[in-house]
Amino acid sequence: MDPASPASGRRPIRDAADVAALTGADYDGAVPVQSTYGLLRRSAALHGERRALVYLPDGTAADEPEILSFAGLLEAVNRAANLFRSLGVGRDDTVALLLPPMPETVVAFLAAQAAGRVMPLNYMLSAEHIAELITHAGASVVVAHGPDPAFPIWDKVPAIRRLVARPLHVLRVGAEDGPDSFSTLSAAQPAEPSFEIDVDRDAIAACFHTGGSTGVPKLVLHSHRNQVHVAWFAGLMYDVGPDDLFLNGFPFFHVAGSIVLAAAAIAAGAGTLIPSRLGMRNKAFVRDYWRIVARRGVTVLSGGPTFVSTLLAQHPDVRGVPGIKALYGGGSPMPGELAARFEERFGVPIRSIYGMTEAAGMIATVPRHAARRPGSSGWPLPYCEVRVFAVDGDGRPDPTRPLPVGSAGALAVRGPNVTPGYVNATLNASAFLPGGWLATGDTGRIDPDGQVVVLGRSKDVIIRGGHNIDPLVIEEALMHHPDVELCAAVGEPDRHAGELPVAFLKLKPGRSTAPDEILESVRGHIPEPAAVPKRIYLMDEMPLTTTGKVFKPALRQAATERVLMRDLSALLPEGRIRDISCREEQGQRRVLIRLDPPGHEDSRRIVVEHMSMLALAFDFAGG
Repeated sequence: MDPASPASGRRPIRDAADVAALTGADYDGAVPVQSTYGLLRRSAALHGERRALVYLPDGTAADEPEILSFAGLLEAVNRAANLFRSLGVGRDDTVALLLPPMPETVVAFLAAQAAGRVMPLNYMLSAEHIAELITHAGASVVVAHGPDPAFPIWDKVPAIRRLVARPLHVLRVGAEDGPDSFSTLSAAQPAEPSFEIDVDRDAIAACFHTGGSTGVPKLVLHSHRNQVHVAWFAGLMYDVGPDDLFLNGFPFFHVAGSIVLAAAAIAAGAGTLIPSRLGMRNKAFVRDYWRIVARRGVTVLSGGPTFVSTLLAQHPDVRGVPGIKALYGGGSPMPGELAARFEERFGVPIRSIYGMTEAAGMIATVPRHAARRPGSSGWPLPYCEVRVFAVDGDGRPDPTRPLPVGSAGALAVRGPNVTPGYVNATLNASAFLPGGWLATGDTGRIDPDGQVVVLGRSKDVIIRGGHNIDPLVIEEALMHHPDVELCAAVGEPDRHAGELPVAFLKLKPGRSTAPDEILESVRGHIPEPAAVPKRIYLMDEMPLTTTGKVFKPALRQAATERVLMRDLSALLPEGRIRDISCREEQGQRRVLIRLDPPGHEDSRRIVVEHMSMLALAFDFAGG
């Protein structure tokens, strides 16, 4: 390990005592940098000519990579930060990014945080939704990619300009020259900062979009403290340094891509490999995956259950991959059976990450040198506390009623990684509890050795391939249809995406409109393609709580039963499935499967294999 690495001179982290040893009385001594710019400047001083970014333009093994050193990255960030300042961006101003994964994305992200604030946006959102977010954050500068046939980003710019009332400076990535070229205008700026970049830890670094309904978007604020804390201690838990190379195919508008992986790599002086603008969605990249890993010297992998299952399916003949320290998974729960199959096939240990946007992407993780325990998300980061509380009558955590070790309840977190709040401060009251606790919306427990076990979600967010979808945006769209009386959107289990959005509808009396017709008429009101429901189910009556609200646990159970009955009936001989029933226990869906005959070995094997790809607990009737 390089002596300048954050992990240098420390023993491998294997248990709670090792994690606790990272926590000292002097926080400044434990985390010697104030800002994300400080992380980069430190690594450039220590590892100047080492690789910081490795970019594969086409995402193939044959690609000639574009390599940017730490010194080169710092210079590019300085020039871009100077450019943003020249356009009027100050400490409290926001730069919006509409960029796929590429080196310019990293440069613009860090430069915006050096000059002001950054808001990386999902470029797949509609122009109307993007314009609303830009307005809500008060952004004055937009950096957008295009034109590019693979990414319909630049085509949205005219509509965004029209819908945002304030004047916008729009810079284009992908143009070699021209009056709006990000690269040309940046190159004309000085290589050193033209202003003093002396950022306080508690200064706002970013706002990340994490859902919200029309008119009330949820933009999570991150301080520099939040992001630096996660980046610094993630690198220690990963036990990585300048000789390591992360394979990062996540989008940078997601905290996993930008903070948990990219910023952590920068903090540790490690490199980041970006496999084309399409990232993990690049079919050529998936095809060449292990050849890329071997040729480029990748040592750390990343991906959620969707990508792990894809690798198992795409590379059945690959056995044992040397030189890989671990695959870090997050975004959605990693089924234990799926992780075990991956480890057995490829010889690569999987380590879980538990996090959320409101905690800069990481709350707890399984350190690389610790043993993976099925169901566990590892230990909280140093200086970060996780507690389990009983819930009150409204289903909210009650901080006056902490639960003992081993008891299941509502998870809450506080610490340097926790957001100072939302851009819309009215949302803070529902997220924060007395004592500085943030309600995670998850249910779980703390085991006797201090590890966090997440049992399920009490919140309704739908996680599709690690991407969060707010069901409210689907429900608002469906309510535009004049025949819909009541609706609710939930996540339906899917072996590839983890969850897919589906919707349950109750029509007004006397109406008989077909579900497909309803969906097509409201599709334009749904802000992103990923949120469009895969299926719509009509119901005579919706399950309601005593206060008249739709009872979503019952709908999630119904969706699970329907999709499993459909899938397993197609896999097994006719009549083999007698019954499938689902219930929710502490936020987790548990399935009971009745086979005919109950003990048929081939049927059980097929069911177990299918269920291992889903984040579901299951039992067979009779044992």
